[in-house]
Amino acid sequence: MKKLTAILPLLLLIIFPFISMGFPQNETESAAIESQKSGKYGNKPMAVKGKLLFEDDFKTPMEYTKDFKVVKDGWKVKTAHANWKQTKEGVESVYETGHMPVLVYSGLFTDAVIELDFRFHKEEGKWAACRISPTNPELNPRAYAASVWANSDSKSRALGMVLEHDEWKPGVITTVDTLMATFKPGKWYTLRLELVGNYARATCNGVTVYGTHEKFGIPKNSIYLGVGTCKHELRNFRIYEATKNPKWKPRK
Repeated sequence: MKKLTAILPLLLLIIFPFISMGFPQNETESAAIESQKSGKYGNKPMAVKGKLLFEDDFKTPMEYTKDFKVVKDGWKVKTAHANWKQTKEGVESVYETGHMPVLVYSGLFTDAVIELDFRFHKEEGKWAACRISPTNPELNPRAYAASVWANSDSKSRALGMVLEHDEWKPGVITTVDTLMATFKPGKWYTLRLELVGNYARATCNGVTVYGTHEKFGIPKNSIYLGVGTCKHELRNFRIYEATKNPKWKPRK
């Protein structure tokens, strides 16, 4: 017994690193490990693109105001928060104070693949993120039916990719899935959101979040594009009809 007591500290020093390696260091790491095991990083999209419902390259001269203006047949746009101006590559947010910049598009769709390119330019004291939020204020008042964030450093959400259902204050935000991702200033990224029934899958910069919510599948009549308070640029906005990929199966 004395010999065992003497060597016990040495044994602990030898095996402790291996024990530690077997357990996640925090909840974020645990979620990331589970996501990899579940195949959430797989390349198979949940949705297959169909008919192009709407596109905006931000090339048609447009002065963004609080009033809806026709972009194309069946589709209108207005600014909800802050100011926006067109550039050679797309459209740019102009933030001074208050709510994060938001553009609102009005148009009808349900199951869809939504794609948007974004990049940001870091500014002291301001934060960066891009958000796509399809919804229907008539069926789900004061809420975003589905919302995905590519969040660089906003403190209001987890960093990285965040999929949620957002009931505006005093309602609550239901976080469906989140996974760490990083985004660099000055680089273009494509944020993709797939909606089929009550399922949603979103991906950006090789990181994917996925899940289900009863409001994800409601018919949509608007989509909100939000960005952080530092300067952001958007381009190549697309909305396609979508059908379920027959090779895709939801995670259990």
